[in-house]
Amino acid sequence: SLFIETQINSILNQSVPIDEIIVCDDNSNDTTIQILKEIQKKNPSIVIVKNEINLKSTKNFEKAITLCTGDFIFLADQDDIWNTQKVEKILEIFEKNKTAEGVFSNANLINDNNTVFTTKTIWDSVFFIENELQKPIDYFDLITKNGNIVTGATLCIKKEIKSFILPFSNDSLHDEWIAILLGLRQTLFYSKENLISYRIHSNQQVGMKNLHKIESKIRKKKIILGFQKPIKFKDYRILLKKEILKQKKITQLKQFNFKFINFEHLLRESIIKKEELNNTIKKEFPLQYLFTKIIDNTLRKKR
Repeated sequence: SLFIETQINSILNQSVPIDEIIVCDDNSNDTTIQILKEIQKKNPSIVIVKNEINLKSTKNFEKAITLCTGDFIFLADQDDIWNTQKVEKILEIFEKNKTAEGVFSNANLINDNNTVFTTKTIWDSVFFIENELQKPIDYFDLITKNGNIVTGATLCIKKEIKSFILPFSNDSLHDEWIAILLGLRQTLFYSKENLISYRIHSNQQVGMKNLHKIESKIRKKKIILGFQKPIKFKDYRILLKKEILKQKKITQLKQFNFKFINFEHLLRESIIKKEELNNTIKKEFPLQYLFTKIIDNTLRKKR
């Protein structure tokens, strides 16, 4: 509840009017509801829903999105700050790109005192190296190998996509799930601008660890993303593991039977890539290939 008032005020103070704000309180036991009710007295467009039980983040977002009635649904966390022109600039991207169903943006990183504390951005922390990626971006390949690059707190979606993104998969966070589906539909767009200030708390271990590891991970990430050629045996092994992860994600998605995704084509491409990597490893590193094959087979038998 510490930052909820700052967050909502930044939403209310947009350069274009906001039609509604849906707040789903996930059964909090602090003063969040009281703070919200005070703000609501002056702003009746705010709808407050308190969950009877804790749904956890993904299902809470699912509920909130279900309750939204507007044409464009802007997702928000509870503690970030929106730039005054965030909504206006996101809507401009939708206007310029008629096929767009979702738009996300970059973000500044702020601390508990609302201060930008690093020159790194949210895209740096998730290794969305936009300027080096081949266009159009293959979001499915990128996300399954690199990890999610779409931060939900920066994302806006059209209401029409509720028909196929809901309910969210139990195997993915809500923002990754939306990003993958819109990426496969080639309807995901972005703004390079930092349209929100994303809060990294002093006790937020995951975010801080990512920032500290950016420099040490950059070579590995550039190999995964195809910006640098793999040289060592372990480089190829990483690429092989990532291709296997991609195949697992395809298999998970198949059960949802989305008509707009050609799963067989995706799987075929991935299998070919995996075989190419296997053949390269076998040719370039025959002893290590044989050794790891023996280990892998032994581990498989033990399972």
